[in-house]
Amino acid sequence: MFASFLQSVLFVTFLVSGVAKLFGLEDFMKTFEQLEIKTSLARLLAPTVILLEMLSSLLLILSQTQMVAYMVILFLIACFSWSVYRAYTKQLKVACNCFGNLQQETFGWNTVVRIVLLLAVDGYLIAAGTTVDWFAYPVEEILYALVGSVGVLLIYMM
Repeated sequence: MFASFLQSVLFVTFLVSGVAKLFGLEDFMKTFEQLEIKTSLARLLAPTVILLEMLSSLLLILSQTQMVAYMVILFLIACFSWSVYRAYTKQLKVACNCFGNLQQETFGWNTVVRIVLLLAVDGYLIAAGTTVDWFAYPVEEILYALVGSVGVLLIYMM
């Protein structure tokens, strides 16, 4: 049950993040520009990140694709880490847009903590080789996991 809860946290986190970025695409592209990435490349990277976030959420639904989802999430975590590293080493003030326009902040220690937490959750699921058959759970348990995950997401966003 612990693994299914962690999975639901990743599902909700990346789905909300991807959808929020989709609705704030122009602002999300500015984040790439603030990282001193060319506009033409930012126009490619921003939708790609959004697609990968939403795709990773969807891949978590089926037990056959969950390991692929973990790897996509690991790749996204590496990208997020590189972004924070670049901002730090170049001393850039970069709007996070971690959750699109849902939250306004710049890269900082909160961002680093969030990345480490995502890495811990994803790393645990990869190391444990955990897959969850969501279709074997009663609907109520799935709803409890999702509602709990929304609560965790709200705390995570603080």
